[in-house]
Amino acid sequence: MYIESLSIATLEQAIHLREEVFPGVSNSSDSPSLAASLYRDKYAQWFSDSGITQLKYWVAIDEKSFQVIGLTGLYCKSEDEQEADWLGWFCVASQFRGKGIGKELLDFTIDLAQAKAKRYLRLYTWEHPSSYVARMLYLKRGFYQIGESPNNSGFKTIYLELQLDSIIHSG
Repeated sequence: MYIESLSIATLEQAIHLREEVFPGVSNSSDSPSLAASLYRDKYAQWFSDSGITQLKYWVAIDEKSFQVIGLTGLYCKSEDEQEADWLGWFCVASQFRGKGIGKELLDFTIDLAQAKAKRYLRLYTWEHPSSYVARMLYLKRGFYQIGESPNNSGFKTIYLELQLDSIIHSG
């Protein structure tokens, strides 16, 4: 596996993976984010409406099939852009889970946020059972819960944060 920036060539595969892992996302207000990261001018209104000031995604590519098998991203919200990056659309294809790809992608993303001199890496996830393994990875990596809120799915949205200046890589 190797990690590269999302590109026009990998966009459709990344969208397909995101929709496979997060069913129904195509109807959400966050749906355009992958394309918006590549076509900022075309999505200027979306950036303005969402309050997102910076946005970039990376894909994990399988070295044998050259298929997108993982996705990660970083974005900044206008209200906390000086102190925090947010983790965006973090996922691994189901057939590639349990092989350390999620940990490698998360460490890669943490390193990027640290290089930007951010104090925190934040994310939100769901209380839904399908998100359990990802939540456990986040907690094992040092994220801690900073809040929760109800959402339309019937499961709580859980907000997590990692203090970036306290990171020790576990190898």
